[in-house]
Amino acid sequence: MRLLIPLTVLMLCVFMSLIGCDQMVKQPIMEIVKPSQDALEMAQAAMERVNERRTEAHQEAKEAGDFSTVFTASEEIFKEELGFRKGLWVDLVDIYRQENLENTARLEALEKLEGAFAEKVQDGTLGMFYFTYISSFDALIVEYLRLSFEFPEKSEEERLTLFRESVTDREIIIVFP
Repeated sequence: MRLLIPLTVLMLCVFMSLIGCDQMVKQPIMEIVKPSQDALEMAQAAMERVNERRTEAHQEAKEAGDFSTVFTASEEIFKEELGFRKGLWVDLVDIYRQENLENTARLEALEKLEGAFAEKVQDGTLGMFYFTYISSFDALIVEYLRLSFEFPEKSEEERLTLFRESVTDREIIIVFP
């Protein structure tokens, strides 16, 4: 019995040297471990989940024949999927507007979108098209999320400051469908 343990250890060592364990140890760890997603990819993936939920909420409203539910569903989706407080996306749009006061093309595009919103409100059909229109702001939300993933230690106020800088430094544009 006493000889069995040393013999087992010896056999294990011989076996490890025969299979080439030494080669594996010399290989750098970075080549083995895949890098995690970057902040932009994570933000885009989160927005994809939001869009899946939007599609579900729109379908449910369509089946029920009541599109008034999409407005509250939108805020719930932002809160549940992204951790947004109510109206945060509106703050992002306001910052976008403020930072583009001298860019007439961007302001005109934003005003066109707001005009379409107003027209649908007057028609009483905004609920049917709400998710289509609100998706125009997805680029702003993705940028804010990117900053959130890149700087998780920062407060919302600090991220909004970074967002303000980002809107002017990066090419973030609202695209009207």
